[in-house]
Amino acid sequence: MLYNWNVIGHDKELARLEEDFTNDNIHHAYLFIGPEKVGKFRVAKAVCKILQCPNNFCHKCPICIQIEKKCHADTIELEDDGESIKLETIKDIIARLSMTSQSRYKVLLIQGIGRLTSEAGNCLLKTLEDPQGKTIFLFTAGQLRDILPTIASRMRIIHFKKLHDDILNKALRELYPDVEQETLNQAIILSLGRSGRAIQLLNNPEMFQELHEMYDKIKFLDEKAGAATRMLEMQELAQDPQRTKTFLALLTHYFRQKMLNSKVAQERIRATNVIAAIHRGIDLLARNINTRLLLENIILSL
Repeated sequence: MLYNWNVIGHDKELARLEEDFTNDNIHHAYLFIGPEKVGKFRVAKAVCKILQCPNNFCHKCPICIQIEKKCHADTIELEDDGESIKLETIKDIIARLSMTSQSRYKVLLIQGIGRLTSEAGNCLLKTLEDPQGKTIFLFTAGQLRDILPTIASRMRIIHFKKLHDDILNKALRELYPDVEQETLNQAIILSLGRSGRAIQLLNNPEMFQELHEMYDKIKFLDEKAGAATRMLEMQELAQDPQRTKTFLALLTHYFRQKMLNSKVAQERIRATNVIAAIHRGIDLLARNINTRLLLENIILSL
């Protein structure tokens, strides 16, 4: 690699970006697509520094430090706070982009571009179609379907996938040399291939324990619990949207491992059917269908 990206994995994606930089083929707009905490926002932040740093992305100069602290005048960062991005916010950003630049570029970084309202999206689209001066747009999103097609069509799209266990294990072993291998293995399982989540778990014992207990509960629900117990668990889980999301992700991983590891055809078919039910439930959940009914339908598929 030409640059010290300080990112776990994604070598092909990083090499593609470096090729754009070295060949002077920088696109005016990039869209980084991938699961939560897989590293795409970290890469986007690094691109900001590469574009602006006069010392070949040194990590140490005032510009790199200002961008890291979100106080660089010509690098605008809009972090995902879970709220929708409204028209007024985009108008303010466009006004800032039109100001005289003291840097190499004007850079706009938006995390979670799918949060745009339709009015905000249409307003931003006009600037994307006709950017002023040396303006670079860097957007991240979980899924391509979250993005207005008119916006996505004007961007160079780079997909970030979940990482293989061996890549995560090697990186975490270097970052946490004193942590027992069994603990690393558990963090890798619970991270679901997401480097940011694995690091978060190793730095947060309470979260680690909570997810570990949830994974154990999934095993209990599958192997030992009766129908009544399963239903009661789903009723309680439905009260917490964030735990529901985490539960479904872990449930998918649990049955995917059963599907891959089982030598019994009937067990593999069962796991495949459960995964299909989970995916249908996740799609319906995004449409604001009743969470409790969805969870109950999924748990019945066990």
